[in-house]
Amino acid sequence: MAAVTLRDGLKFDSTAVFKHVEDFLPSYARPRFLRIQVCTFKLIKTKAVEQGFNPNEITDPLYFLNEKKKNYTPLTPDVFDSVIAGDVKI
Repeated sequence: MAAVTLRDGLKFDSTAVFKHVEDFLPSYARPRFLRIQVCTFKLIKTKAVEQGFNPNEITDPLYFLNEKKKNYTPLTPDVFDSVIAGDVKI
């Protein structure tokens, strides 16, 4: 997972981020999950590790790398359950 903070006034463009990641990183190095932090405070690493990528525990927007759609797709609780069950390939 990668945690990013957007600059003021910018919106997250999942397709542009996917394209950038695809162009500059080999497939094994691409972050499978993105956490968009809305504050400028440093994320405490141990807390982030405890929370993992569970959208039921994280209030920040979460996205997962969706190779089929060629973008980062919002990670909803339903999608999270599908990932855990192995129904969605990451």
